Amino acid sequence: MKNIYKLLIALVVLVGSAELSKAQSTYNNPWQGSSHTYTFGAMNAANDTEWYISQTAGVGVTPIVGSAGNHFTIAAVDGTGTAIAGDGTLSGKGISTVRVNWDGTASGTYYLYLKVTDAGNGCENLKGYKVTIAAGTFNAIALNVTGAGTPGTVAAGDPSIKTTTCPDQTGFNPIVNDGYDLGTSALVFRVNREFTNSVNAWQVGLNLTGATITSVNDEAGDPITAVGGNYPVAGDEDYVLVYVSVTNAESTPLVTFAIDKSNTKDLVTLAEDTGSGDSVTHTFNALPAIGNIAGGN
Repeated sequence: MKNIYKLLIALVVLVGSAELSKAQSTYNNPWQGSSHTYTFGAMNAANDTEWYISQTAGVGVTPIVGSAGNHFTIAAVDGTGTAIAGDGTLSGKGISTVRVNWDGTASGTYYLYLKVTDAGNGCENLKGYKVTIAAGTFNAIALNVTGAGTPGTVAAGDPSIKTTTCPDQTGFNPIVNDGYDLGTSALVFRVNREFTNSVNAWQVGLNLTGATITSVNDEAGDPITAVGGNYPVAGDEDYVLVYVSVTNAESTPLVTFAIDKSNTKDLVTLAEDTGSGDSVTHTFNALPAIGNIAGGN
């Protein structure tokens, strides 16, 4: 190996935000199934760079290769560089930032290395960063997606989502002396597995106030059969849609949709739900009052 000279490379580690991240996964202690960015600063764009991961600290260590030990993927965030097939390595010109996806089976301590070869004099420099996987962690997030045309994929906060509505009065019968009924309203909620790189099966437990569950569907739209009151989800699926029915009233009560933390878990590690984002609500506007009918001669 060539002599390693002390080239100035300032280390700046930037945390990459995972979609819908609201919990405690960090770049130095990532959760299984999380995704984060890592950046070494002061990079010369002309220099050759090679990123790799090992479970050994030191110079000349062997990168993790092959499916037996590779529990991650590395990608350049700007699309440059070439990932070496079967390896957890990435090479290219001047790659200063990478995104590492830690899958649901990653565990223990890893060392993320960057080797830089000077384009002019051929000297090499190497720096590494210690990453410890936060094992036994899992989080799910509840969303109200009522009104969205694509409830399975709509982003939180999208304007198509309606968290306050008038009762939709399905099955409404207005005849007060012949089966008067204000009918029901339909709502849709979603439970996301927070990080989407895991391949572990998981399950959802639910607490619902002011409504009744009519169906819990997987990503393909197929109903999930409850097991012991909870809903098992395949490891390659990252959300379920929960359809509920609400009995209307002139002042329909607030609906609260919540994840049952102790029963929402990774079915491989048995890690239970933690973090925030476990509860959402739906508000119904009050109907205008119409009093009792009266008649006379």
